[in-house]
Amino acid sequence: MLNRRSADVTHRRKTTRAAVVPLGLRALAAALALGLVGVSTLEAATCRPKRPKPTIVLRDMGPCGFDRETTSFAGDPAEQARCLLRGMDMSRNLGPPMARLPEVLAERVGETSGLPSRESLATLLSTQGLEWELAYYLWQPVAHAHDDDPAAPAARYFVIHDTSGPNFGRRPWPANIDAHPKINNLRRFRCSDGWVIAHAIINRGGALMIGHDFAVPWRATKFERAKVFGTALKGLFLHVELIQPRRRAGGKHGGKDAQAPSPGFSSAQYDRLALLYTIASVRAGAWLIPAFHAPIDAHIRGGHDDPQNFEAGAFAASLERLLVALEGHPDPIAAAQR
Repeated sequence: MLNRRSADVTHRRKTTRAAVVPLGLRALAAALALGLVGVSTLEAATCRPKRPKPTIVLRDMGPCGFDRETTSFAGDPAEQARCLLRGMDMSRNLGPPMARLPEVLAERVGETSGLPSRESLATLLSTQGLEWELAYYLWQPVAHAHDDDPAAPAARYFVIHDTSGPNFGRRPWPANIDAHPKINNLRRFRCSDGWVIAHAIINRGGALMIGHDFAVPWRATKFERAKVFGTALKGLFLHVELIQPRRRAGGKHGGKDAQAPSPGFSSAQYDRLALLYTIASVRAGAWLIPAFHAPIDAHIRGGHDDPQNFEAGAFAASLERLLVALEGHPDPIAAAQR
C-alpha cells in the first residue's frame, strides 16, 4: 500500500531518531529499502494528466487572506482554523467562519506542546495492524514548502477533502452505504505512475490507502497551483480524502453532484482522520492547522465544495478518544528508564 515514489523520497531523507526506531520497524525499513513493500501496479491506472492542467490566475488571496510573505493565512493558528474549517451549501455558497473551535483543537492548533510520543503512537499502530502503512514513517519529517526545500517552512496545513463520488445520479443511497463495496473500493484510487490524488484516502469503513507519504510534497488544490506562487506552496499542505458518494440534488440546487449523504461521514472515518492528523502533527513537530478544501479554492473559478456535511464536533470527539488511548500506550523507552 506504500507508493514507490513515497518510499524513494523518504528513504533519501535523513532522520536523527534512528536509534529509537523499534526493532520490528527496522526490519520493515529494510524491506522498504529492498523494494519488498509497494503498491501492485498490475491493476493500477495511469493517473498523470494527459495534458498540462489549466493555469490558475488568482483575483485575490482567498477568503482567509493568505500572506505570501509569511506563507500563512491571516490570524493566529486558531483564527486560521476557524476560517478554514467552513463548508459550502448545495448552491456552493461559503459559510461564515466557525464561531469557536472545539476545545481539543483550540488548545492545540499551532502549538508544539501536548504532542504524543512517536513510541506511543507506534505501539498503538501495532495494535491496529498499521505498521506497514504508518509506523515506520513516524521517524521521518513531513514535507517542506518550495517543493521540499529544507530551508522552507515545514507543512503546516492538514487539508480535508471528500471524493465527491461515486455518483448515484437520481438513485437513492444504498442502505449499507458504509460497507457498500463499490462506494468503498480503494483500488480505484491506485495509480501505477505515482499520481495518487492525495497523501491518504479513507473509506467509510475506516480502511486506509496511502497515496504519498507525508514527506512527499503534493498539491491537491487549485490555490496551490496558482501561477503567482510557482512551486512555493508545494509541500506546505498535506491532503487527506474521505470517500463520500454524491447524487444529483433536486430543485434549484440541482447540480449533478451537489447532494451528499447526511451524516456525511462515518465514525470510522473520523477516527482514522484523527489518527492521521495526530501522526502528521507529531512528524511536523507542532499541531497542524486543519482546513477544508472548499475555502482554500473558494474564490477560484471551478473551485470545489468539499467536504460536505463534515461535523467538526465528531472529528474533535475522535481526536479526544485517540489522545486518551495514547495515554494508555506510554513511551516504552521512557517507561523502562523509570
